[in-house]
Amino acid sequence: MNCFNHQTTPAIGLCKACSRGLCSDCATDLDHGLACTGTHEERVNDLEMIISRNATAFKDASKNIYIVPVFYIAMGLIFGGYSLYEGRGVSHFSFVLGAGFIIFGVVLLVRNRKIFVKGQ
Repeated sequence: MNCFNHQTTPAIGLCKACSRGLCSDCATDLDHGLACTGTHEERVNDLEMIISRNATAFKDASKNIYIVPVFYIAMGLIFGGYSLYEGRGVSHFSFVLGAGFIIFGVVLLVRNRKIFVKGQ
């Protein structure tokens, strides 16, 4: 493969932003990929930042899988418990709302564990 800009010069690598072949005169090494000199350096730096932030977020996600489901289950217990405590019974809206929160919390817990715990 030859350089995109210099058709007779062999390419030393590909631009991480546009995937064009680059010779040593056209390439800038950013330590995390090559970029077209003067054209794609900022774009390649942005891509590296996005990739590293996503990797960090995904790594931290497995530690945080319980926060939202526990919140929903707690809210369900509060609404359902309030309805039973006030003597309004299981047909009252707050009890149904509480049951919905609990069911949704359990579904989220199972789903999160399936995605983040078993997927590692």
